[in-house]
Amino acid sequence: MNKLFSIDFYNTYMSTYKELYNQEEIERINKSKETNDKLEEFFSKKREDWNSNIEPLFSIMRQNFTLENSSKIMDVQANALSFRQKLNDEISYFLNRRSREQVKLKKITQDKFLFYATGFGLKTNTSEKTLLIEAHIAESHRTLEIIENHIEYLRACNKTIESLQFSIKNTIELMNYLGK
Repeated sequence: MNKLFSIDFYNTYMSTYKELYNQEEIERINKSKETNDKLEEFFSKKREDWNSNIEPLFSIMRQNFTLENSSKIMDVQANALSFRQKLNDEISYFLNRRSREQVKLKKITQDKFLFYATGFGLKTNTSEKTLLIEAHIAESHRTLEIIENHIEYLRACNKTIESLQFSIKNTIELMNYLGK
């Protein structure tokens, strides 16, 4: 009788396990993983682009300024302002994208909760449901983290350029004070 019980339990467990990740769910997770890998590459390239755009501004600020090369400061100031606007646009775009991803994540979480609460073959408590759901939504959660990391990077760049603009302002005031 014990052997029969354990065989029945095993068969029930295996059929239940197969229900956890149907083909559609596996495809969704794989697609999310592939998208996340591409997002990481994309954001890495974007960070390289921003670094290459911002670095020349700082190299110009390291120079000694005179009246003859003061036009460089004005160029740096204009470029910094332009870059801040572009950064703000990108931050806004990725905040919207993060918002859309959060809605998707909440929908998937709800669907999985309903599945484990009503259609799952084994009875589970809340913490077990949470554990099972987290496995399903891991790649979707990773998407949010990748986007959030990039938003934080853009915000840091924005603060750096803001500091640069204060340096420019102070340099201009110093040049005016010294009469150069």
